[in-house]
Amino acid sequence: MAKQVHQYEKTGKLCEVLQKLDKQFAMVKFSDGTLEYVLIDQLIPYDPDKGRLAKVTAPEAPSKEEEMPEQLLGDREDLRLNLNTATPEQMTKRLPGVGYSTAKKICELRMSLTGERFTRLEQLDNVPRLNWKALVEDDLIFV
Repeated sequence: MAKQVHQYEKTGKLCEVLQKLDKQFAMVKFSDGTLEYVLIDQLIPYDPDKGRLAKVTAPEAPSKEEEMPEQLLGDREDLRLNLNTATPEQMTKRLPGVGYSTAKKICELRMSLTGERFTRLEQLDNVPRLNWKALVEDDLIFV
């Protein structure tokens, strides 16, 4: 499918329609690379060989949004837990053997580090009774 080039009435800039949001608005990419939401009524068809063309009515937006493929839909619980952003509640819920008090200790340890983030797995060895290497190998967490 060839790109449909339009000219924006307000500025005269050339743009490409990336997505029609509804009957009134579209997301366009201007020739300088900027993205903007504009009124469809302000877009005039443009042909590089012929210049500005007669204005035509915009086609209807699709009535139904395309559905995401099932392989991309996943349960959020299947994703690994980032220990640098996780809350104690998330750690307690998603990590086996981690209670709320242990999760709070992990967060306190994270806050005491430079940059307030873990950079190495060995930093977690200060939290006792957990096999961090096994959690990484089981693909439950990452740092």
